[in-house]
Amino acid sequence: MNKKFRYFILLFVAIATITFGLSFIFNLIGRTFEFSTFWRFFMMVTASLTSALLVTYIVFITTPILKEYLNTMRSLLRLDTFSHPLMLKLQQTAPSTFHHCLMVANLGHRAAKAIGADALLVRIGGYYHDIGKTKDPMAFIENQTAKEQEADIQKPIQLAKKIKSHVDEGIKLARDFHLPQEVIDMIIQSHGTSQVSFIYKHLQKKGEKIRKQDLAYKGPKPQTKEAGLLMLADNVESRIRSIKELTEPQITQIVDQIIYEKNTDKQLQFSGITRGEMQKIRNAFIEGVKIIHHQRISYPK
Repeated sequence: MNKKFRYFILLFVAIATITFGLSFIFNLIGRTFEFSTFWRFFMMVTASLTSALLVTYIVFITTPILKEYLNTMRSLLRLDTFSHPLMLKLQQTAPSTFHHCLMVANLGHRAAKAIGADALLVRIGGYYHDIGKTKDPMAFIENQTAKEQEADIQKPIQLAKKIKSHVDEGIKLARDFHLPQEVIDMIIQSHGTSQVSFIYKHLQKKGEKIRKQDLAYKGPKPQTKEAGLLMLADNVESRIRSIKELTEPQITQIVDQIIYEKNTDKQLQFSGITRGEMQKIRNAFIEGVKIIHHQRISYPK
């Protein structure tokens, strides 16, 4: 449930409760003491004025919440453009990362709408979650050639440190450009405390000893549904991108595997995403990937 709807529900319940409660009390008093018509009318006026006073007070004290929501909404809408300086910088210095961010934003937006989460925040989070990669774009797989990837993986711990640093760089850039705290939180939580997966798997294959702190992001784990959706969308898109020829069964398998891995690693335990919502998210991701990559799906004979 997004902030706007929560605010509406709380305000509606509060006003309805006050109006009914006062009407009931004053009506009960009038019937108990059998007041004359004049005094009944006087009590109705008193009840109305008291109700109006309490409602006005509630609206007054909740105005900062509404103001904060509207300011955040305006800030997010200003960021919903590819002409923002950070988006232009990402396009120019790391075009493959920029394309990845667009796909993540689209998948996350679709999944957020499926469960009634804040779809705009997820989309903006998708656009900006990897802006830290602009400092050293060639450290990341999507911007490298096969030879560069092979050379970098020979120093896995140094590479992992470089990759993880993009979160801190992203936070710094976001603050320099005065991005809303909600977007900064998405950048911070998008990787949770998970490990740099491809390096982890590489070291596992080589049978080398692995210290979790060397490969794990600082976190924290996603604290909201929106941050959880961004994490899932980021991982799904990254995994899908690594497959040259996609089939529909592969898409389903990858989405299921990502969800299983994140749940097993307890990355989503604080996100508030329910089991029922996870099924809707799964379906939204599968349909979203099919739409985005439809021209590359090869169906088996």
